[in-house]
Amino acid sequence: MRPYRAVTLVVMMVLAVALVAVMTAGAIRSFDGRSLVALVVVVIVSAISGVAFSWGRYYRRVPRIDR
Repeated sequence: MRPYRAVTLVVMMVLAVALVAVMTAGAIRSFDGRSLVALVVVVIVSAISGVAFSWGRYYRRVPRIDR
């Protein structure tokens, strides 16, 4: 039973990589200035979100005073 699971997982991974490759090829063909602006906006918003999450999660801890 387990080899079938492994084979299924490998097939799904190969299909996923193939799908990403096909979608990327299509995106490269239709790339223009607006696409670049959208990409920059997404990267900037993602970076701000990551910093905000990390700041709230790791750097704003209340110090323990019971030690």
